[in-house]
Amino acid sequence: MTREQATALVNSAIDQLVQNDSALLDLRVTERSLSYRLAHYMALSEAVRPPLTVDCEYNRHFGDPKRLKLPPRKALDCEIRATTVFPDILVHERNTDANNIVVLELKKPGEDIAYDELKLQAFREELGYVHTAHVILGYAADGSLVREVIWVDA
Repeated sequence: MTREQATALVNSAIDQLVQNDSALLDLRVTERSLSYRLAHYMALSEAVRPPLTVDCEYNRHFGDPKRLKLPPRKALDCEIRATTVFPDILVHERNTDANNIVVLELKKPGEDIAYDELKLQAFREELGYVHTAHVILGYAADGSLVREVIWVDA
């Protein structure tokens, strides 16, 4: 999948979410709710055909937890969140690294994306994902709808 095709896939899914699920945006639901709906629309696309799948929070690399070499961050508890990763949305072929295509990290406007930037770079460098991006989606403090895709290149 080319960057142009990945961009079209993501933008089309955002268009569908905004059109069909505006209530979620109006209610200012969590990032996870928006990620699920965005992934749903991506999965309906002709661009995603077997063996490719769209997964949310898919935390496996073959049979093991998906881990990246990332700097530690403040953990809320004793969990191993600092190294185990749960990408918001993946377009990939499960149980192989042959088709690691897209990783998306979704944030609402105004949220810090610095750590996700490192994570997206690591997905490219360590697991060979071709396209990685931040998706900023939701209402800004001034009430305007923000829908931005920021591609991260290694």
